[in-house]
Amino acid sequence: MTDGTASGRDAGAEWRPEGRIAPAPLNHWPPRPGAVFRWCFGFPGYLWPTNAFWLAVTLVIWTWLTPELAAMQSLEFWWVALLLGRNLGLALLLYGGLHLYLYGFARQGDALRFTLKPFAIDSGRFRFRHQVRDNMFHSLVYGVPVFTGYEVLTYWGFANGILGYAGAEAGPLLFWGWCVALLVLTPIVHSVHFYFAHRLLHTRALYRTVHILHHHNVEVGPWSGLAMHPVEHILYFSTVVVQWLVALHPVNALFQIQLAIFNAATAHTGFEKIKLGAHLAIDGGSYFHYLHHKYFECNYGGSLAALDKLFGTFHDGSDEAQVAMRCRLRAIREA
Repeated sequence: MTDGTASGRDAGAEWRPEGRIAPAPLNHWPPRPGAVFRWCFGFPGYLWPTNAFWLAVTLVIWTWLTPELAAMQSLEFWWVALLLGRNLGLALLLYGGLHLYLYGFARQGDALRFTLKPFAIDSGRFRFRHQVRDNMFHSLVYGVPVFTGYEVLTYWGFANGILGYAGAEAGPLLFWGWCVALLVLTPIVHSVHFYFAHRLLHTRALYRTVHILHHHNVEVGPWSGLAMHPVEHILYFSTVVVQWLVALHPVNALFQIQLAIFNAATAHTGFEKIKLGAHLAIDGGSYFHYLHHKYFECNYGGSLAALDKLFGTFHDGSDEAQVAMRCRLRAIREA
């Protein structure tokens, strides 16, 4: 892999990883158990460090930054406002922190950055004619209240026995075993839901009225992750509805929401990886999703669940994939 310096860039000053994008080993056929095991438990891998870290953050939020479940049986202003204020602070810390680290302080320079094009200023595509301010507005004014609303409904439902009702009848082993299994499966639930919700947003009616706002961001940064129309926020965070149907504990639903928040930030950093010191780096805005913002009609999901490959919308970053995408779109237009 190149280091993202000028010598590793093409004539348009763009950088891309060496080799082709490949789906996660979980999708290989015939199955390769050894590769799946290393992918799950290796470092970095499926569980470590990113998903485990964000689960730890979720547990901290649940334990120390969330009111007691019994106090949320009735919808009262104090605890709803408390959750909204807490979520605004966490969003500023996550999205704002990543933006400052990568762009404000430029702590890793241009290493592993896909494009050197700056964020748009004085552009009519954006509110305030400024891309970052526009992205912050949509994230904080619309995005945070929407996912807070889902969180409020989650706690209220669990507190009143509307959700998680089967937990009272399950034995401890079944209860906690199912909760842990759902925690492990949460990233896959997010990936599958995101693919189908994203395909829906690319239908003609929803793209022109809703999703186009997000695609004004061609050069992306952390704040681009939740720069969406409120209808898209509602659809994107509806991933938690899966947990409403199957979860026995509110932490499962909270983790689903938190993972959606986290993935929106990291998938749009504009960097392949975020360097944390000389020897540690976590996945940033993968080249897979960067290609979606660049070309629009490919890579709707993620490499975790290979639905793009299954439905013929996969772009692995190669010239051959580029030709195949153009042929597919031409066939659609001529049909």
